[in-house]
Order: sequence, then structure tokens, then C-alpha cells
Amino acid sequence: MSDLIRMDLYRMRKGKSFLVTLILAAVTAVLVTPVSWGLTMLGQAFSADSALKFPESSQLADILAGPLPFLNAMLAMLAACSFFYADLESGYIKNIAGQMPKKGFSVLSRYIAVAAQNLAFLAVGVAGVLLGTILLQRIDTSADILHGIQVFVLKFLLLQACCAILLLVVTSFRNKSLGSVLAVLLGTGLLSLVYMGIDAGLNQIFKLGSFSIGNYMPDQLLGAANPDVLRAVLVSAVTIAIFLPLSIRVFDRRDVK
Repeated sequence: MSDLIRMDLYRMRKGKSFLVTLILAAVTAVLVTPVSWGLTMLGQAFSADSALKFPESSQLADILAGPLPFLNAMLAMLAACSFFYADLESGYIKNIAGQMPKKGFSVLSRYIAVAAQNLAFLAVGVAGVLLGTILLQRIDTSADILHGIQVFVLKFLLLQACCAILLLVVTSFRNKSLGSVLAVLLGTGLLSLVYMGIDAGLNQIFKLGSFSIGNYMPDQLLGAANPDVLRAVLVSAVTIAIFLPLSIRVFDRRDVK
């Protein structure tokens, strides 16, 4: 199993999709603060509001708590889809799965390997924002940095939970196109529209009041600036516990082509 994970990590590093999406994620992260500065300057030029000023400093804790700026969550999930499907696309999976006691081990290996990829995207996001920020602002370390690290870890768990969903669609159902569409929806938070529709239907039937299913979905918590710790951990754990074993079971029962 360890050899399989090392092989998957090697293939990931050599994969073009991983490198391209990681570079795009780095570029967008670096541009976060300059774009904000530019919009503020533009607003000052067309507004008489003297209170519209660009902050002189930025909190390091906030940067750590926002490791997936702009569309970086979507880029990370698209990279995961490409990695999950790479063996199936090339036909190489048949040779790999044939050497395993269970075919599902190859699915588990890919899911473990994608954790390293997700950490790379999170690290690049933080490093990119830091680089773009120090050009225009002072980095303030007075806020609770441990809280920023805590949110960083929660975002990693939630990203892994989203990737567990993609794993089932891409690997077990062998549908990269659907997985890519789902990655875009999960990464951009657009599924909130679906959740709103579900909430409306449930409220009509059960009169649930302020209950919102979106508050318990990993993609919505991933996009939150400060997700609740207990809820984020439970949602991540439950999502992974459901979709990862299901992906392995479905893959085990299907013929490898």
C-alpha cells in the first residue's frame, strides 16, 4: 500500500493538470491584495467618500484562515478530478488493480495522495497572499494566529470531504465530465442555489423554520470565513465516512477496463 501511495504521489507531481492548476492558484493568490488595492484606488477616484481608504496592514491570522482565495477551491477540486481519472483514462489502472489484494486499494491510495495535493494548494494560497500583501501592506501579527491555523486545518478537512464526493463520481462511476462540473459547483459555492430550493421544499412540508441544509454541507462551510469548529469537523468526518468507503465498495464490484 505504501508503494502504491508513493507511486501516486510521483504521478501527481509529474501530472500537467496539477502543475497548471497549482500555478494558476499561485497567481490568483498573489493578485488578491493588488486587486483589492486597485479597486480601492478606483473607488477613491470616482467617489467623494473620504472614508474609503486602503488598510495599512493586514492580519496574518486572516491570511492563514483564507488559504483558498478567489477560485482556488475550484482549481484544487478540478486538479483532484484529473488525478482521480488519470489511470482510468490511460487504461493503466488495470495493471495496478491486478497487483492489489483488493482493487479498492487503488482508490484509497489516490484519496490519500490527493491530501498532499490539497495541502499544496492551501500552502500556495497562503504564500501567494502573503507575497502580494507585503508589497502593499504591513503584516500584523497581533491577532490570534492560532485561530488562523485552526481555520486553515478546518478548510483542509472540508476540502478533503469535497474530494471524497468527487472520488465517488469520478473513480467509481467513471464520469470525469460530471465530476468536473460538480467540482466547479462545489468550488464556487453555486450549490447554495440547490440547497435553497431543498430548504424551501422541506419548510413547506415540515415547517423547519430557520433550518438550512447549506449550513451542514462541506462546500458551504469551506467557503465560510470562519466556520464553526465542531460543525466543520463533524461534517467532514461524516462526509468522508460515507463517500470514501462507498467509493471503494463500488469500485471493487465493477470490472476494471
